[in-house]
Amino acid sequence: MKKIFLTSSFVDVADLFVEFAEEKCAGKTVTFIPTASLVEDVTFYVDAGKKALEERGLIVDELES
Repeated sequence: MKKIFLTSSFVDVADLFVEFAEEKCAGKTVTFIPTASLVEDVTFYVDAGKKALEERGLIVDELES
């Protein structure tokens, strides 16, 4: 079963994601959708969120850039 985890600032809830996944995350691919940030001037949180995923061993596939 596929799951979806939605958040506005991933870096703040990265550890909750690992619990949510209920399985080993390292080596898995996750789709990162930064659409809401495309109209913002301040976007540091987007890179921080991607980095948090990568630090947990996930492969980040960005849907939109």
